Amino acid sequence: MENRPVSDPAMRNLERRIRFELEKLLLIITVLCLILEIIIAVYYYLIKDLGQPLKSYIEFRILVPLGVNILVYLVARFSNRSENSTDSTKNRVCSFALLIMMGVISLAHSFFIPLWTLPLVSIMYCSIFHDRFIQKIQGGVCVVFILYSGILHMYDYPDERGFTILCIVITEIMALVVSYMSFKLESYNDSKFLIRERSLSSSDKFEHGFETDSVTGVYSKRYLTEEAEKILAGTNELDPCGVAVLDIDDFKKINDELGNDKGDDVLRTLGSVLQEFIDEDTIVGRYGGDTFVIVFENGIRDENLDALNQIRKEFSKKKYSFMKESVTVSGGYSWFDVTMNLQDALDEAGKALSSAKKAGKNRIMTIGESED
Repeated sequence: MENRPVSDPAMRNLERRIRFELEKLLLIITVLCLILEIIIAVYYYLIKDLGQPLKSYIEFRILVPLGVNILVYLVARFSNRSENSTDSTKNRVCSFALLIMMGVISLAHSFFIPLWTLPLVSIMYCSIFHDRFIQKIQGGVCVVFILYSGILHMYDYPDERGFTILCIVITEIMALVVSYMSFKLESYNDSKFLIRERSLSSSDKFEHGFETDSVTGVYSKRYLTEEAEKILAGTNELDPCGVAVLDIDDFKKINDELGNDKGDDVLRTLGSVLQEFIDEDTIVGRYGGDTFVIVFENGIRDENLDALNQIRKEFSKKKYSFMKESVTVSGGYSWFDVTMNLQDALDEAGKALSSAKKAGKNRIMTIGESED
């Protein structure tokens, strides 16, 4: 089962968070490598053991790795922020960026044999994306990096050729073993996934596949309702809950003047913005038409409102080929620290939404907030 699609919004958001964490890791590695390479260069220069002219040492050991590291970091950063790339492409770009960075470090410092194994780190770390293509390519490239690092080591230390060859063989075997284990673990994971899918399908075929909305990619009304009721039933002073209702401003006008297909494009755009905020503490679903509901299980009022305003601002920045002006969204937010049913919670948030519409739209308001 190759590259199975990730349909759950929470899982997509988790992978997105992993990619951005990986992007930060690439930047940290770039900075740390530069600092360490300068320290090592100064040390070997002072003890007069550079092994090559200072200029070539700086070029090969410092400037080239720095240039490559900066380049792969920028590529990963650009990919993460691209709206034209799929999640799978972004996963692969970040994975290969880490692999190349690790490989370049091992090549630039091939005289230190333990660093030959650095590319293996990328195989283990990036297996979290569950992509067979990534695993196969990374395994092959790791073998090449290790071999080339060994060749450079033989060039630097021609008197240790026998020992270098032995290190190459051992390290290559390690690379093959790690690659094989990673591949087999993914095969087992696929089997486990299939067993779970069959179990879900056989136990409740009707329910399976209806967790997400087909147009926007966020949770469906049915799934949202079930999960929100569970959260609200456990709401108390220690575990408060925030509920928001969002509504696209003048959406009926878009549908009437441009057609339902253009309206669906706007809905999909809002859905893509909302998906970034789905996590273990936040449920986002399409409640009907252009109305979306967000349930914040953490219930921290200021953080919830910050997230809602961030959604509002991000959505208003989106551009459409079929219209010049931007589209905005309004929202109402209500906070609860007592047990509540979903309909009553939505009624409360809906009152705040009505206030936001009357106050001029493109804003988030709470119960009791002034419209002025």
